[in-house]
Amino acid sequence: MKIGVLNTGSIGSRLARAWAAADHTLLLAKDGEDRKIAPLLVELGERARLGTIKQAADFGEAVLFSVYWPRTDAVIEAVGDALNGKIVIETMNPLGVTDEFEHFHDHAFMRDCSTAEYLQERLPEARVVKAFSLLAAPVLEATAWADSPFKASVFYVTDDQEAGQVVRGLIEDAGFNPVNAGPLKAARQLEQLGVLLHQIAAHEYQGDADLIRLAFAVIEASPGPIMRERVV
Repeated sequence: MKIGVLNTGSIGSRLARAWAAADHTLLLAKDGEDRKIAPLLVELGERARLGTIKQAADFGEAVLFSVYWPRTDAVIEAVGDALNGKIVIETMNPLGVTDEFEHFHDHAFMRDCSTAEYLQERLPEARVVKAFSLLAAPVLEATAWADSPFKASVFYVTDDQEAGQVVRGLIEDAGFNPVNAGPLKAARQLEQLGVLLHQIAAHEYQGDADLIRLAFAVIEASPGPIMRERVV
């Protein structure tokens, strides 16, 4: 599959490596100085080439929209109508930033919306799927979980079931377990899970230093539920 990466940052670069290894062809763009991804392009060889944001949008059958949330509108303006009809994989969380460059969840925005719904509203002809939003970049590589008893789950939500199936395959290609979490509106719950993960890191672990080690996994009981007579 041809995949355009609209911002090859920490998340985009990890997924680019995985998808290149799975024989997908990529066009990588950087929202900023593209010289920063020169080493990655050398590493990926003929599987990837450099382009602009607009060129990456034009190129991909599927497009990774892994953009710094405050830059969303600027990137949307840059792509124009190039994402019409395309599968758009949205990875964002609604993080604001203070003048001191401290990040925070925008709870006011999260009450009535999600980044995925906002993107779908701005790109009404795109086939938006939210995925990869609950894994920090350092654990968004299958080898990070090599010694773990479970694989991390990657939840995805969408109103386009066919697009969801394509993204499900790309999640598997990246080395993770895909979990269908419902329609696009359920992105609100995924983004609240991101808040919960921060709380777990702060109170059960040692804060942000451990946040990048954590993820959610959906597991099934084995051998299965133990059914007993109901006690009234």
